Amino acid sequence: MNQQIEDRKQESQRFQMRVLVHFGGLLPLVLLIGSYVRDELGFNPVEAALQKTGQIAAVFLVLSLAITPLRKLLKLPLLRYLRKPLGLYAAFYAALHFLTFAWWDYGLDFGLIWAEIVAKPFIIIGALALLILAVLAATSFRSVQRKMGKKWVQLHRLTYLAAILVIAHFLLAVKGNLLTLQGNYTFPLVLGGVLVVLLLMRLPGIRKNN
Repeated sequence: MNQQIEDRKQESQRFQMRVLVHFGGLLPLVLLIGSYVRDELGFNPVEAALQKTGQIAAVFLVLSLAITPLRKLLKLPLLRYLRKPLGLYAAFYAALHFLTFAWWDYGLDFGLIWAEIVAKPFIIIGALALLILAVLAATSFRSVQRKMGKKWVQLHRLTYLAAILVIAHFLLAVKGNLLTLQGNYTFPLVLGGVLVVLLLMRLPGIRKNN
């Protein structure tokens, strides 16, 4: 009887967490659409949408990587149910970021898109990150996990590579001088700092102590 009560309690907590993460995942999109409808994205709505979708994707990606350390640190095993949806929302907003660039900005004109890629190679870095996230999202289903076995775990470690590529993409996309920090580098540098901490926490010695 006590076990049934505990199981129901955990199921209720999982449901609440799923509702919370989906609310948090869809809220930025609703706010972005609302800003566009109210004409609040400024004189260049495409550029504003590009920046916002890219930033949202990066935040969700880093949050997904922070779940495991937080789960261990706070001793909250239920947090593990947040990692997958956060990663999927990161992939979703990364796809919106790319569609804003390729479809809204360039009308799927591949000639113009290629010319832009040649002029701004950091786009390739972002495209590689998107490709990794797309593969990870496509292989996140339980049926695929069972078929892949240990290979699935190895594949999903590429999430860290995707995060590194995303931070590099943003640092190079900022208009300014990274060496002198002349430009709006606060966002990518803060996220990059968080990512460095998360990577350090995966080192064997630190990981064992946690």
